[in-house]
Amino acid sequence: QQDNQDQQNQDQQDNQDNQDQNQQDNQNQQNQDNQQENNQDQQNQSEQPVEGQMSKEDAERLLNALANEDKEVQEKVNEEKAKKAVVGRSGKNW
Repeated sequence: QQDNQDQQNQDQQDNQDNQDQNQQDNQNQQNQDNQQENNQDQQNQSEQPVEGQMSKEDAERLLNALANEDKEVQEKVNEEKAKKAVVGRSGKNW
């Protein structure tokens, strides 16, 4: 009978330990989730431009647009040079 009582006490203690461990695991998981959310919030805040500044994506779009515009202008200039070179060779300017 004493053995049964000891076994029951041991089982109760094991159950309590398991419940405590589960509760601790849940708390740790919640803390981890909260930390991840905080990290994401900080990342999102750092990606947002400061007032008066443009975002990285906007700056890249602007640079690409300027590069394309510059390329078109260079092509036009080269075409004009080529036309003048052809006219200059064939015609004599006395």
